[in-house]
Amino acid sequence: MPDYIADCLKAFIAIFVLINPLEGIPFFLAGTAHSTPGERLKVAARASLTVLSLLVVALLAGKGILYLFGIEIATFTIAGGIIIFIIALRMVLDPPQSAETNSPQGSDISIVPLGTPLLAGPGPISSVIVYSGKGIGEQTAFWVNDLVLLALVLLAALATYIALRLAVPVGKALGPTGINVLMRVAGIIVAAIALQMILSGLLTTFPGWK
Repeated sequence: MPDYIADCLKAFIAIFVLINPLEGIPFFLAGTAHSTPGERLKVAARASLTVLSLLVVALLAGKGILYLFGIEIATFTIAGGIIIFIIALRMVLDPPQSAETNSPQGSDISIVPLGTPLLAGPGPISSVIVYSGKGIGEQTAFWVNDLVLLALVLLAALATYIALRLAVPVGKALGPTGINVLMRVAGIIVAAIALQMILSGLLTTFPGWK
């Protein structure tokens, strides 16, 4: 059981880091610069609900999509790991984007582009599909896995909402440089997660490599 709890914690960290609210904070602040505190909270709530909705759909439909197209979970794990690794490289290497030029002030950015694709992009969606297909840790009862994964998705969406609610004080405390540094660190974590996914998929496909 302790090992399974640790695996669940790793899965939660993977999903939450891939959602990457830090990347959304500058965009959120620029897009709500002239909004009232109440309007800003509504934007945070709608963006978090968008994240929750898309990840729940990925959880419910993930295994069906893989079955429909005849895709082995190990193959999708490798493909998802490659996508996530590319995202990680962008987090580490790309220069910070100017939120002011990409988010018209006064427009509703909560669903598009903040909720998706900025927060609920291909990274977290792929990770949820992978976990729904192969399970979390050594747990073999898939209905238990799905319930646990649903709880993790709910927690990740809640944590995203809290991060957006705290965007103003966090943005002031860290500043653009601090947020940029934390994004780079998060990118390194995401890269490690992606490489572990790729390795897991390869070892499942080629068990003789163990």
